[in-house]
Amino acid sequence: GKTLSSADLAAMDKEEHFGDITGVGIGRNWAHVNSVDYDPTDDSIIISSRHQSAIIKIGRDKQVKWILGAPDGWQAKWSDKVLTPVDKDGKPLKCQQGKCEGTNFDWTWTQHTAWKIDELSKGDIVYVSVFDNGDGRGMEQPALADMKYTRLVVYRVNESKMTIEQIWTYGEEKGHDYYSPVTGLCEYAGDKDSVVGYFSTAGMRVSKGKAM
Repeated sequence: GKTLSSADLAAMDKEEHFGDITGVGIGRNWAHVNSVDYDPTDDSIIISSRHQSAIIKIGRDKQVKWILGAPDGWQAKWSDKVLTPVDKDGKPLKCQQGKCEGTNFDWTWTQHTAWKIDELSKGDIVYVSVFDNGDGRGMEQPALADMKYTRLVVYRVNESKMTIEQIWTYGEEKGHDYYSPVTGLCEYAGDKDSVVGYFSTAGMRVSKGKAM
């Protein structure tokens, strides 16, 4: 219940790398969690870890249930928690270095608002809507900055089979005009069976040192 002072934080950070004081430096802000959604069906939470480009489900026992993100680079203790992407027939997709060949399936990159869609989810099938900002897509930066784009995306997760299917997406066709490097929102509206998106920083430009 105590509020730590700046001096307290600085002292703790020297020994424990506590918190995110300045947002930079080794050990600081390595996750940048920007949304948390509760799943009452199994008493767990679904978090969006922007700086890991990963969406993670964690149980009350603090154990990771699954990871929605590119499988590359995860330590052995986490690699078996990464969901396997499949097509509409349940066939695994061939993916490497953050990209899946011959399909429009994609992971999310520096995303926001990873929320469970309660109206569609049932049993082991969990639907998740996400605002996919798209920076660092495919674990690389494109040749030209205006090749970046942002998506709204809905996934279907089969928790028993540990698979993931992309069932709906919007934004790639809008290109760089809708690209939102930071923030944003994607939410399913059950009463209209539609998706609401907020491309909050679309059109943001930097010219001569000033935001336009």
